Amino acid sequence: MSATPPSASTDFKHFFGAVPSDQNALDLFAGEWSSSPPSDRPDLTAGITPLFDDPRIAWAHHRLMDMGVTNGFTAADVLELGPLEGGHTYLIDRLNAAAVTAVEANARAYLKCLIAKETFRMSARVRFLLGDCLAHLRAVDKTHDIAVASGLLYHLTNPV
Repeated sequence: MSATPPSASTDFKHFFGAVPSDQNALDLFAGEWSSSPPSDRPDLTAGITPLFDDPRIAWAHHRLMDMGVTNGFTAADVLELGPLEGGHTYLIDRLNAAAVTAVEANARAYLKCLIAKETFRMSARVRFLLGDCLAHLRAVDKTHDIAVASGLLYHLTNPV
């Protein structure tokens, strides 16, 4: 039995005929990104909200140090709940966290996190997980140094 060659009716809409690029990866979700790429990547376009350049992560880093968390995010084991598209994860990674575990429940947002990890070259210390963060907290017996939940609390019926 021989393989059937592709015909004119074969669906090739998921194939890219262009030179590989970071923009191609972002274009998989064209029109769906909330976040704009980091400012050091002006060659790329996606959403409009500057979450990859959000000053609140640096602010939190310094407040943690003010509170006695000696190195802030640096060298910390960080749990991030609801990373959306990985913007804050990216910034925490850039502060040299020892590890970042980011749990995202939305499947499309999770896939965008994976694209962001590759496109913006997050380190191997970053791990994105797909699933419910409350179920994760109940199932995993692990202590983290810092938890970040900036895009999640308003989704919870009882955030405490």
